[in-house]
Amino acid sequence: DGSDEGTRGTAVNHRMREVTELVAGGAAGAGTWDGSLVDEVRTLFDSLAPDWTATRDHPTRSAPVLDAVDRGSVSGRTVLELGAGTCISARDLVGQFDRFVAADLSWGMLSHAVGGAPPLVCTDGSALPLADGVLDVLILQNMFLFAAEVDRCLAPDGCVVWVNSRGPETPIHLSCEAVVASLEAATGCGWRAVTSTVGEATWAVVRREAG
Repeated sequence: DGSDEGTRGTAVNHRMREVTELVAGGAAGAGTWDGSLVDEVRTLFDSLAPDWTATRDHPTRSAPVLDAVDRGSVSGRTVLELGAGTCISARDLVGQFDRFVAADLSWGMLSHAVGGAPPLVCTDGSALPLADGVLDVLILQNMFLFAAEVDRCLAPDGCVVWVNSRGPETPIHLSCEAVVASLEAATGCGWRAVTSTVGEATWAVVRREAG
C-alpha cells in the first residue's frame, strides 16, 4: 500500500523476502526456521510496532482480505489470523465469525493493537498452541507460511486465506503457485486455490483437494 512506499527496495524488505522463502521451503517442502530467525523477526517487528498503525490504518488496508473472504466463499466458526500485527484487519473481520483470535510473534505489535481487536495470542507460528484440525479458516496476510503447521491445525475442509497487500512488491511475499507447492510438498496431498486481485494486492483462498 502507499504508506509503505518508503520501504520499497530496502535491505529490510529484501531480507524479509529471503526469510519468507527460507520458511516456505519451496518445492522441497523442508523450510528453515530456527532460534536466530525467530529473534531476528521478533526484534524487527517489535521495533516497527509503535508506528505500525499510524502508517497503515487507512480504509483500503483491509479491502483485500475482506474481498477474499467474500468472493473466495470463506466460512466457518473458528478463525485465526496469524501475523496479525496491530490487528487492523482483524478488527474488521472479527464480527464475521463465531470465534476469531489474532496471533503474532511480536508482543510489541500486539501491545499496540487497535481498539476492537479480537482476543490476542503471542506465539510462534511454527508451533501453535492449538489442537489438531481445530481451525476452519487461517488468515495469513503478509505472513510467513509454515506449511506443516498449517496442515496440522486446519480442519479437513478448512481453508487458508493468503493475502499480499502489495502483490509481488510485498516484502513477505509468496506467489499463489509457491504457496500451493509448499503445502503440497509438506503434506503429500493436493491443494487448490482461487485467486484474485484488489488494486495492487493479491489474494488466494487455498483448500485441500477433495478425495
